[in-house]
Amino acid sequence: MPKEEMERPLLLGGASPRHLKTSMSDPGTPLVGILGTGDFFQSLATRLVASGYRAVVGSRNPKRCASLFPAEAEVTTQADLVFMALFPEHSSTLAGLREPLVGKTLVDVSTGTKINRDKQSNAEQLANIFPESSVVKGFNVISAWSLQKGPRDGSRQVKGEAAHVNRDEAKTAADLEYSALGPTAVTANHPLYLFPSWRVPYLSTLGHFLLFYAYNFLPHSTKFRWRRFPNCLCLPMRRSARYNLLKAAFKQVRKASEDSWVEEEVWRMELYLSIGILALGLLSLLAISSLPTVGNSLNWREFSFVQSRLDYMALLMATLHTLTYGWGRGLDLEQYRFYLPPTFLLVLVLPLAVLLGRLTLSLPCVALRLSRIRRGWEKSRAIRFTLPEDECKGPSQEDISNV
Repeated sequence: MPKEEMERPLLLGGASPRHLKTSMSDPGTPLVGILGTGDFFQSLATRLVASGYRAVVGSRNPKRCASLFPAEAEVTTQADLVFMALFPEHSSTLAGLREPLVGKTLVDVSTGTKINRDKQSNAEQLANIFPESSVVKGFNVISAWSLQKGPRDGSRQVKGEAAHVNRDEAKTAADLEYSALGPTAVTANHPLYLFPSWRVPYLSTLGHFLLFYAYNFLPHSTKFRWRRFPNCLCLPMRRSARYNLLKAAFKQVRKASEDSWVEEEVWRMELYLSIGILALGLLSLLAISSLPTVGNSLNWREFSFVQSRLDYMALLMATLHTLTYGWGRGLDLEQYRFYLPPTFLLVLVLPLAVLLGRLTLSLPCVALRLSRIRRGWEKSRAIRFTLPEDECKGPSQEDISNV
């Protein structure tokens, strides 16, 4: 990374430019290497420099990133502590760096795509590739977003074989305002859990919701329609004073006024209110999860689920809420006076465009390619790798990349 880039403040409220310039020029400043140039690297390098460290970065394509990062050899020869900020399927392509990384501490910050219970963890696989290096697991429970937001309280887990390695990484974590200690399996799987304590309340709420909605349809089914009473019950009811009174009251109301019950309007109003309540609840959940105290208690998968899944659900519910408000008026030509559409159609233009764009990105032909690009796939490269979920299928022609 160029020296002039390091002299600029990288975090709001962080170290001053003079402090950063001094730390970069001081030969005694701790030096940390990072292999990988993804989102996590950018946040980690920014935080390290702001905390007084010197960050040296290695890229798989040094020529393309020459203006930002030094060559790969600088990382493997200068830094004793190296962060492996790359996906686990690319680790085998670093086998050529086995000798330069002998005796160095490798920090595996990768996170799997699913909970691993039987196979080796990513850190154990990395240790098999680099047997003469000290491999530890850590920083994977910290998201790139958390690193960018600045210091905060809380504990983070780090696990390795050698005690001195754990102490070195724990010191680095403490300098970044984090503390460390924890088992390897729990550390590797922790970011993959998605609200494990919410399953029973969620299923219970969903069951009650579906039960009460199904209850509304029971009187309209063929089996539960009103039927004539048997004669043994009908004759006593006809002779009772209560039956005669109700019969007379019904005839009086029937003759004086029309039936005000419109089935379509009733269902429209019920759907309008129900969808509005769901939209308001989802928006409230998004607002609560954005609070720092709540965000600190969520792992990265839970936080990303709330911010990238529930927000689309809230937008969808709000859009349906507006559509049920308009109902059939959008197809009524009398509503388009002066060739101007109704107000509820105008407010739906942007939400519908966002939902259609998200639906397009969710198509399998697009989503699969995007997932591979996010994990480092490049079409013009020549090294084969497979995604974790595609291991049983074997590599295809599109699974070709270079790391």
